[in-house]
Amino acid sequence: MIIRFIVYNFLFILTLANINFAQDQFITLTETDSIKIDSISISGNDITEEFVILREINIQEGDFVKNKTLDFNEERIFSLGLFNKVKINIINRTSFVEMNIEVAESWYVYPLPFLKLRDNTIARATYGLIVIYKNFRGRNETIKAVVTAGLDPTYGLSYYNPTLLTGSDLMLEVDFGYVTRRNRNLIAENAFGESFDFRYILGSVSLGYRFNLFHTISQMTAFEYNELPNEVAHLSASKTNIDRILSLGVGYSFDSRNLKQFSDDGNFSTVLFTHKGFDLNNISYNLFKADLRQYKSIVDDLSFKLRGLYRHTFGDQIPFYGLSLLGDIENIRGHKFRRREGNNYILTSFELNYPIVKEWNLSLDLPLLPKQLTSARIALFANIFLDSGTTYNNGESISLKRFDSGYGFGITLLILPYNAFRFEYAFDEFGQGEFLIESGFSF
Repeated sequence: MIIRFIVYNFLFILTLANINFAQDQFITLTETDSIKIDSISISGNDITEEFVILREINIQEGDFVKNKTLDFNEERIFSLGLFNKVKINIINRTSFVEMNIEVAESWYVYPLPFLKLRDNTIARATYGLIVIYKNFRGRNETIKAVVTAGLDPTYGLSYYNPTLLTGSDLMLEVDFGYVTRRNRNLIAENAFGESFDFRYILGSVSLGYRFNLFHTISQMTAFEYNELPNEVAHLSASKTNIDRILSLGVGYSFDSRNLKQFSDDGNFSTVLFTHKGFDLNNISYNLFKADLRQYKSIVDDLSFKLRGLYRHTFGDQIPFYGLSLLGDIENIRGHKFRRREGNNYILTSFELNYPIVKEWNLSLDLPLLPKQLTSARIALFANIFLDSGTTYNNGESISLKRFDSGYGFGITLLILPYNAFRFEYAFDEFGQGEFLIESGFSF
């Protein structure tokens, strides 16, 4: 009996030892491995609610996944712009396999300087500050305020909510803006004899619905107020110095990119149709816009991206500010400051990108500053590009001779999830060059 008692206790102790000392194992998949996910967990999201992250992945419990799928989902979560780092770990919990989404939250309230040059001169610059509050209430809501001075003094406020109701795919965006705008349109400038300022007020509300990870539809209602100098009132749609325009638009977008900020795989397409005026104050015209992009890896880390952009206005009364203008918000590198306008424009861009530094997770310990604000994902890419585009009026034929083209090279510094900076040198068809410094992404 004593011997049996000792044996039983020894076996019991061994069992406890196996239980206590069994360790979870992190699994690293090869390119060909596939593994079944039994459960999904999230860690590190102190502020962000779990549903915000889960709605960005295309993996469910019970799915078999490969390494490529995990990489895609990491980048889609990072594309939210809420985290300094995202890592998906596959863990063998002895009795089940867990997919753990580990995130490091970024700092959500911060100012960004704003600077935009006109005609490549500081004397015609608009400068100011943008204050952003991201991830408001932990639901990926964004509040943005902008105040600028200089050429185009601006006051703006916007609110964006991608999940209006918890767990839903209904989106809401509200925008308000007040601008004293310096005219850029050529027809109005020639009629007035020089550039002039006019007041522009915008209020808009957009509702959207996301069917799944890739497909979204939207509806936009807007009111615009344009107050023009009397000398150019005949160019307005109402033939007075004040145009009040009610707009209704519908749109569709498809987005299968991995990292939305700087993708090397996937497609992005958006189309928008807007009717403006509804015959109020003799204003009635239409706007159609399509933006088609492709991103693809060629070999190793070399990738390309391709864009085709088309804008078309048509109707009985199209005001000068409704025309399609190149050389302003949209431009051809090599002809950045050359303005062209018409009812329509076509713009194409091709770019090759290769990483000098593909990914570097920066984390600094600085006094008085939170760690979230001193951490970022840094990358540096070299690129060569080719842009081409033209404007034309309705009824005119499109000729390749009328296209402006530019080409060049540069580097792009990514400081994610915050912003990017581009330093590029572009040439036109005659070899004349221009140096460009831009914030944000080319496309």
